[in-house]
Formats: sequence, structure tokens, C-alpha cells
Amino acid sequence: MNDEKEPNEFQIHNSNVSINTLPACTRSQLTRFNGVDRPQLYVAIRGYIYDVSSNVDNYGVGKGYHKLVGKDVSRLLGLNKLSVLPEEKDGKPDWETSWDTSGLTEQQQETVDKWVLFFQARYKIVGVVVDHYQSK
Repeated sequence: MNDEKEPNEFQIHNSNVSINTLPACTRSQLTRFNGVDRPQLYVAIRGYIYDVSSNVDNYGVGKGYHKLVGKDVSRLLGLNKLSVLPEEKDGKPDWETSWDTSGLTEQQQETVDKWVLFFQARYKIVGVVVDHYQSK
């Protein structure tokens, strides 16, 4: 008996996307995909942008996870800081620092990786954050 599940539509889509053909945006451009400035609700993890617009009950304006929308939240997921987003870190807006996973422990990195798997099974990858690994 095979206990493995068949991949769902999101996993199939996401396994076939190419980083070279995905639309790219900066972290500052990503902030506009917040359901207000633009109708789409996007959340990025490890530089990949997921469209969570189908889950407006959780990610829509005024909902519990809306604070994650329009950002790469890799660091916040690794630190389990979903309830409070830092306004600034080292004088930079949160969208400039919420992605940075440097300095996270191995366990925290694994937590981020588990979130990636969670998102890949539920939402389509629609783009990449081009300046994801650049430091300022």
C-alpha cells in the first residue's frame, strides 16, 4: 500500500514553474499586492511569491493574517513572530528585514522550510522577489 498522496494542482503548478520565467518584483513593489492598492493578496517566503487571494477569509484586509500580505515573511515565520510585525529593524521598514533569515538557527531554518511546503501545497507561486538576497 502506498501512503503517498497524489500531488494537488498547486503542487503540480509550483513544481513546474521556472525562476527564469516568473515575473519579478522588488520588496517595495510587493507591498502593493495587499488587497487595497491592488486586489491581489501576495505573501512571499524565501523569495517566492504566493497568491493567497483565494483565502480572503484569513489574508483579506482586516483579517488575522493580513499583516503578512505584501511582504516576504521568511524571518518572521522562522522566529514564529506572526502576531507582531516589527515596524523597523535597524532603521529599515519591515519589508526590508522580514525576509532576512541570516542568523536563524538550524531549527528556525527548518521551520521556514516547513512553511514553504505548507504554502506550496495551498497556493500558486506567481513571482519572485528580485532583490531577495541583496543587502543594503
